[in-house]
Amino acid sequence: MLLVMASFAVSTAALAVLPIFVGRLVQSLAQQGMSGGVAYRYALVLIGANLVHDLFWRIGELLYRRMIIQHGYECEDILFGRVIGQRYPYFVGKFTGKISSYVATVGREFREILESACFTYVEMLIRVPSIVVIMFAVNLWSGLTFLGAVLLMFAVGRRTARWSFRAEKELADEVSEMDGHVIDIIANFVSVKSFRQERAEYDEVRRRRRNVVEAARRSSWWDIVFWASMSLVVRWLVWPLAILLNLYLYRDGQLSLAQFATFLSVLVMFSDFIWVMVWEVAQLNLRLARVDEAYRYLFGVEPVEPVEPVTRRGLWSGSTGPGGDGDGPPAGHGRLELRGLAFAYPDSPGRPVLSGFDLVIEPGEKIGVVGRSGSGKTTLVKLLLGYYPLPRGAVLLEGRETANTRLAAGISYVPQDTALFHRSIRDNITYGSAVSVSQQEVEAAAIRAHAHDFITRAPNGYDTLVGERGIRLSTGQRQRIAIARAFLDDKPMLILDEATSALDSESEVLVQHALEQLWTGKTVIAVAHRLSTLLNMDRIIVLADGEIAEQGTHRELLASGGRYSALWERQSGGMISLG
Repeated sequence: MLLVMASFAVSTAALAVLPIFVGRLVQSLAQQGMSGGVAYRYALVLIGANLVHDLFWRIGELLYRRMIIQHGYECEDILFGRVIGQRYPYFVGKFTGKISSYVATVGREFREILESACFTYVEMLIRVPSIVVIMFAVNLWSGLTFLGAVLLMFAVGRRTARWSFRAEKELADEVSEMDGHVIDIIANFVSVKSFRQERAEYDEVRRRRRNVVEAARRSSWWDIVFWASMSLVVRWLVWPLAILLNLYLYRDGQLSLAQFATFLSVLVMFSDFIWVMVWEVAQLNLRLARVDEAYRYLFGVEPVEPVEPVTRRGLWSGSTGPGGDGDGPPAGHGRLELRGLAFAYPDSPGRPVLSGFDLVIEPGEKIGVVGRSGSGKTTLVKLLLGYYPLPRGAVLLEGRETANTRLAAGISYVPQDTALFHRSIRDNITYGSAVSVSQQEVEAAAIRAHAHDFITRAPNGYDTLVGERGIRLSTGQRQRIAIARAFLDDKPMLILDEATSALDSESEVLVQHALEQLWTGKTVIAVAHRLSTLLNMDRIIVLADGEIAEQGTHRELLASGGRYSALWERQSGGMISLG
């Protein structure tokens, strides 16, 4: 960066001294006429300075291309790495469309600032002091005039730029809200089409767009104020005062022709250059406003360091050893204990979802989890998957305290709502595999998940794109791909979260058969509304108000005549009745 800036500094300095030699050239012509050899020497100096300017400017451009450009794009890698490495609550509390919009905003503005720093800010740092120094060399009054003009411009510009800064922050927020809203609509186009809400969404976007336009008008107004204040200083004060003053001094004999010509050259240079400087100062304020708004939304005031996002290896390498609560290797086949587990969501600390929760799961045991909506089933799954950190002592593995984030590294997961990436079927199946997977292994996993047949019938087989969130596939097909993924992501513990609740009867049979193959030899925790899927579980626990109300086998719970028995009696088609 210093080398690139030095090249542009030399290039700018070669132009900054031109007014001095222009003045001397004019003086030599006035004294010696057309035959003066001194004039040719000054002319050669002007030509040489021009060539030096161009040569070092091209060198600076080449160095910038070779050394700097890639760092401008690395910024977005750093930001994305920090965003994707955030814990689960970060994404729950933010608008995903706004996150992506703001990451792009910060990256784009960083590149603009980086480019301006080399190509423009260096030029300003050389030219402004050079103009003031040359004017002082012409005469004291000219120097004071230009120094006063520069200071006045910065004083007035700082005030007006602050107002412009605030208006631009408001505009940046409105634009990001608008972008996030549009992304949200497009991402949920199925719902829009299903409920015929195209017109309503269009009207809402137009309403939000009006807010953006109003914010843009306010920002534009303060831009006009900023430019008008700068113009007032340059056009209405500096030009009349400087020209009349120096003309008077020249006619009074206090300035030589060389000094007067130097003054005129600097005045023209100043008037041409000052607008670039003012524009860049204004743009820097706007960029900083956009960056500030975006950065605070993404990270608050937390500094972002260029670190790699968390990976499987990263999760495992941070272990504090046996009994520690750092992230370590994935849990092996061990006895899992949840002891006195209590949890409330960060945004509702006074409303515990789980309280006094105790559970022991033996290695290889198959546990079914049932309960009415709001009983804590989903929260239990989130905690086991490490979405929210738990206090020390809440999770024990093989009798040793273990962080739930470390436990999560040894869990395979099949969710209820399988949202696939807009990538190929192969990419979705291998997603989450710790090592590279061969085509034969992919097909073997698909066969075991009863997915191979429909995949081979797809237009491009395993290379078929599934569409956003897997829209081109049926629910059952997406679920079987998720199961094939779990076959490759072979972990000692398996969590099934309502894996068959949204399937038709034919798909349920295929998925249930695939799941039974999948959980062979594993410790299984299966959450289900459809109680018929839990008949072969070693044990079923019934949750109520964040606690374990009952537990036992299917037959034992039916015989007890408790909550489970009531749920079983109220089932309709194998589902828990909500009545």
